[in-house]
Amino acid sequence: MKQENISMNEFQEVLTAGAKRAPYGQNQSLLRRAESEPVKLTFETDRKAVSKQTALYVVRRKLGAQVRIVRKHDVLYIGPGEYMPSERRGQK
Repeated sequence: MKQENISMNEFQEVLTAGAKRAPYGQNQSLLRRAESEPVKLTFETDRKAVSKQTALYVVRRKLGAQVRIVRKHDVLYIGPGEYMPSERRGQK
């Protein structure tokens, strides 16, 4: 890891550059909709699917939404059902 000091002006430029925020509201509406009808999300890579799955779990916990989230490679399936935590297995 490389650590570097920057000026306050540089920091302010980064803050005002219009960086994207996580789509928290979008994830909320997606989970609310998934409580009544199933949704399939397809991503370009596995990593993007895992990232979205993680974000959805965080939002699901805060909302208390009762949805099932299943990931198969680069596809997320979200639908109504009682929440069950995913099993974590060690990688081979």
